[in-house]
Amino acid sequence: MRKHLLFLLTMVLLVLAACSNTGETVNTSAPAEGDSKEAASGDKNDIAVAYFSAGASNNYLQTGIQEVEKVAADYGWKVDVYDGGFDPLTQLNQVQNAVAQDKYDAFLIEAVDGNQLCDIVQSQVLPKGIAVSAINIELCGAIDAAAEGTLTFVGGQGVNIYEDIYKNIVENNPDGGKIAVIGGPSTGTPYLNNIKGMEKIIAPDDKWEIVGPFSTDYTANQAFQVAQNAIQANPDLKVIFSNYSGMTNGVVEAVNAAGKKGEIKIYDFGGDEWSFNAIKNGDIEQTVIMLPKEEVQRGMEAIKLHFEGKDVPTFYDLTTEDILPGTPYVNKDNIGDFEAKGLPEY
Repeated sequence: MRKHLLFLLTMVLLVLAACSNTGETVNTSAPAEGDSKEAASGDKNDIAVAYFSAGASNNYLQTGIQEVEKVAADYGWKVDVYDGGFDPLTQLNQVQNAVAQDKYDAFLIEAVDGNQLCDIVQSQVLPKGIAVSAINIELCGAIDAAAEGTLTFVGGQGVNIYEDIYKNIVENNPDGGKIAVIGGPSTGTPYLNNIKGMEKIIAPDDKWEIVGPFSTDYTANQAFQVAQNAIQANPDLKVIFSNYSGMTNGVVEAVNAAGKKGEIKIYDFGGDEWSFNAIKNGDIEQTVIMLPKEEVQRGMEAIKLHFEGKDVPTFYDLTTEDILPGTPYVNKDNIGDFEAKGLPEY
């Protein structure tokens, strides 16, 4: 009898063990077809993103770098930051090396030269299944749109914005005169869009004479030298347009050093803390807000939506962000509306 009971007890234990093993197998099985890529790979904390920044030499770029690290931490992702140094060849080599490492799920690209990166993105990056978001600078000649095969483009420096800036300049200075145009690196889309806006609005107007345009490295020191030379060569200069606040302060310094404050009107693009103070002080007439945090947030958001299997907007227009008070153009009359929104953000 005792032997019989032992045999029965052994059989029960074997059955329970088999049921337990079956349960473990079910719990670790792959997700059903149609589940998101995030679900298929667990919690997707292993997503690795390479952020190719155009540079890291000014507050705007540094704010973007800090934000991409914050967003990656919030998502539980890994991110590596590459400083392009405003050098198209340097950035091209960085992208090539990142592709060769074969460790990234996605690229967030702020191109120095969007056309130069086009071939490698199309021929090497996308065929590897790497998701690509572009911010600030379009890729492959796209205009306010994602390049073929990429997820999205996040921007707020389109030709239309520069056209509006020049329209404001013309409206506020009906007598016209000489205008010096100062931009960043000549290969960058912001510089090229600036020139297109100038050529469409200012160049055909007989009341205006263009001095420049001048290309710089976006630094205040170089902008100071360029503005100083332009003022000395053109004592009747009426307007200077500088398309980045980080160099506009050099322009203001040059104008003030020449004793031309109030005589030469300065228009800016960038909307940082310095430019807000410069409007209040009467050093500049207008700035255009830039949103480095939202720019990076939207680019990373597109990547997240992609891996969740959701629809991704092909274009995020930063000039329509809810954080703005209905316009990206800041002047003495409306600066309080921007400050009420918590701006500027860098």
